[in-house]
Amino acid sequence: MAATRFRGRIFYPVMFEGDALEALEKAVIRTNKQKDVPVFQKNEQRCEEMRWGVSRLLCREESELRVGHVYEAARREAFLWPKNNKGLFFCPRAGKSVPIALTGLRVFVFETHVAFFEMAFELEHLPLEDAMNATYYLCELKDEANHFEYENRVFNAETRTASAVPASFTLLQWFLKCAEYLPGCRNFESRPLASTVSKPLLYGCYLLDEMPPDFERIACNLAQNYKLSYKGVREGFHNHVLQTFDNSYWCASYNGAVNVSIAVNDDATNRFFETTFAHKWATEYLLLFIATIHQKYAVQKYLDELGELACPRYDYAQMKQLLMRGEVMQEKCAMLKNRCFFQLPSRIEHVNRVYGFFQWCMDIPGYSASLDEEVENSVSVCKSYVTRIKSIDDYEKQIKGVQNEMYIALITASITCLTFFNSSYATLLALLEGRFEEIGVSAVVVAGTFLATISGAVYKLFDQREKIREIRSKVKKLKAQVVSL
Repeated sequence: MAATRFRGRIFYPVMFEGDALEALEKAVIRTNKQKDVPVFQKNEQRCEEMRWGVSRLLCREESELRVGHVYEAARREAFLWPKNNKGLFFCPRAGKSVPIALTGLRVFVFETHVAFFEMAFELEHLPLEDAMNATYYLCELKDEANHFEYENRVFNAETRTASAVPASFTLLQWFLKCAEYLPGCRNFESRPLASTVSKPLLYGCYLLDEMPPDFERIACNLAQNYKLSYKGVREGFHNHVLQTFDNSYWCASYNGAVNVSIAVNDDATNRFFETTFAHKWATEYLLLFIATIHQKYAVQKYLDELGELACPRYDYAQMKQLLMRGEVMQEKCAMLKNRCFFQLPSRIEHVNRVYGFFQWCMDIPGYSASLDEEVENSVSVCKSYVTRIKSIDDYEKQIKGVQNEMYIALITASITCLTFFNSSYATLLALLEGRFEEIGVSAVVVAGTFLATISGAVYKLFDQREKIREIRSKVKKLKAQVVSL
């Protein structure tokens, strides 16, 4: 049982800051002839059977529908790669070294500030166990024992002869070289790039010469990019495998997706999987895979940003600022859903089935729901706190207003008293001396007005004091709620 051919692409997810497009377009390397040449050239992710909007996601032409850009490495030596694949071997930390062809390097840069480094490679005529072992360790950055070896041809100008000099580079060295070209490049971990532990994602296509025995168990290993020494369980077959043709299966998990096609006794079928299907694997299906992993990592990035909105100490000015940031994040998340999430991308039924399978295996619905919940909770908490503080401010302003009304009532009563006593002195004197016949009707009216005014002022003062007491009670409760958050 052998892998007649394996085509693979490994995607390393990273984040960046600043203008990555400008950085990639300005990147140059100096040749032996002391000439500066571009490191990258613009590229695209081709597809032919997608809806018009989906097909524009990673196209080369300028379009408002495009959500990302693709750049292809034009100078292999900038990334430690040999000029060709002659005599190139991948040497894993365990298992056999295998001949390998590094067929391309691209950088996918998205408007979400998520990026992927893509390493394309091929393996041929290997036992399936060796091929699976190689893909497993090709996705292990953390161990520098995983490396490439080749013979570098060095030309001696004096003797005008060429000699072979052994050369090597590790996966980690290659990865760090890629990271140098993205401004503010960082991984999805809380550690430096040089200490990256998380595995990248594998996208692959196996052509096998025969159906492996115990295929259900092996398919589960292929789905998770495990080597054969990991004993996959058959019960996971239906969770990780989608059969699209009688001899073709998609195997997928959080770790990536690979297609497994098996040779049959039909030359036309075999040619289809070696040519037409291989083309679709590199175009239609690859676009859907890239779109899916971008959705996943963009959501992870936004969830990290939402986590920054949570603070242990609550301060009105701080929470008001966090609320503004939360509302901006709410808009960003809505824009992400609008521009990068889609359903039924193709008019071809089984293409849509494969896309749905990628979505399910990567748990995109779960990530999407988590993002919706987190952004809603973050904005709700900030808004609730700010609303309480604003209510406290409004109540305290109301207390000041009531106190001002009390002062005005007191001043009015005082002026009324002075006016009354000033204008009714003679009447009061006659009243005190018992000369009641000298007290006229006008004096009685004035006295009644005075008493009514004073009584009204006293009642209003007591009423306003009670109102202030109630408002202060509300403020006390609100402040208690704020402190307890």
